[in-house]
Amino acid sequence: MGPWSRRFRLRSAGNGILTVLSTSSHARARHSSASLGDLPILGWLLALLLAFTAATVFVRENWPLPVFQIGVFALLAAYTVLRPPVAMDRTGFGMQTVVFCCIVCLPIWGILQLVRGATSSAADTFSASLRWAALAAAFFLAYALARGSETRPNTSARRAFLEVFLGFATAEAVLCLTQLFTSNGRVLWLYSSGYDEVFGTFQYRNNYAQFVELALPIALWRALRDRSHGWAYALIGGTLYASVIASASRAGFALCTAELLAVLVIGLIRLRDPDTGAPSRSATAMLAVIPAIAIVFTMVVGWENLRERFKEQDPYLARREFFVAAVDMARERPLTGFGLDTFPAVYQRYAVKDFFFYANHTHNDWAEFAADGGLPFLLLVLVPFLMAVPSAVRNPWGIGLIAVMLHACMDYPFPRPAVSGWMFALLGLLYATRATPKRLDSAAP
Repeated sequence: MGPWSRRFRLRSAGNGILTVLSTSSHARARHSSASLGDLPILGWLLALLLAFTAATVFVRENWPLPVFQIGVFALLAAYTVLRPPVAMDRTGFGMQTVVFCCIVCLPIWGILQLVRGATSSAADTFSASLRWAALAAAFFLAYALARGSETRPNTSARRAFLEVFLGFATAEAVLCLTQLFTSNGRVLWLYSSGYDEVFGTFQYRNNYAQFVELALPIALWRALRDRSHGWAYALIGGTLYASVIASASRAGFALCTAELLAVLVIGLIRLRDPDTGAPSRSATAMLAVIPAIAIVFTMVVGWENLRERFKEQDPYLARREFFVAAVDMARERPLTGFGLDTFPAVYQRYAVKDFFFYANHTHNDWAEFAADGGLPFLLLVLVPFLMAVPSAVRNPWGIGLIAVMLHACMDYPFPRPAVSGWMFALLGLLYATRATPKRLDSAAP
């Protein structure tokens, strides 16, 4: 298939999806207007800051990151001053304390490296500490948003925040599909990205796929749960899935497909008629509709680019060598590491092979955490996400966090606040949900 016919297909697909989503958006608006009204100003400002990081991820200058950091720090400070402390979860106090301590210690670890002189680049480590502090602030703000008080958890605010995130992700997916083969690497057809292709506002296909991996389970689970407007969420899920196929991210395709299957299986098990014990009719219908829509949308956008990428002889080229170098770095300094965000500066000392391109990251965040911060820092990041896995399974809208954790074994979502900012916000929502009594959370999405 030639490039012009592929462009025509993508343009036609984008126009068709825009028409479908314009219809489904009215249905979603009727369904979600009340819940969106329940989102307090804290939630709107946090969502706006996170959306800003994703909308400006293509900007080459450094100014968007400080804007996000200053904004989230100011928001956390204002909330701390104006609102009473969030109620702690008494039943799970020990686990919650461990998680909170890990989150707080993420930026502190970089500061300790600076104080002790245990970093190969003080400027990079200081910048990384600020970024981790901003991610920690996003976590605590999201937790406070959804936790509410001990007797009145704010489940409606959580649902509304997820709705806002899903709406923004849908807009990114539509933008990805409509401009992928028509913009010649220009974001919004106006701004040069420096690359031949762009994926929404993302320059890197895998970062875009990770972003969608967070949003896709929200759409799929709501499609199964919402009897009145499940079809609208199913269309949104199909659009998100098709955009990952069009982006030609191999790991994204595998993980989004796994998410789709996981949500369907969980829905088949959990969404049963209370009288008969059999799967409800609406859930059964959606169990058939969702994969059908995903297949149809995939056929519309085409999967030729993805198929060609799977034909590459060595998909782990460079990733393998970067991983070996990171492991060697971690072995030399297992307790302190070389300093947060210093892998590019230190890599050449441990390189096992020379490449003509710059090694900006290990393409395995977990290995890079061990190399930059030592094994203690690796555990500080890993523990909160691992401990959230059972809660994500119980609340399938959160299984995107599991997918991105796995994707981090092959790429780098954490250094990109456009992805990791949403990760930490969803993680905060998930822990707030875990701390909510089931009788008060029966209407969770």
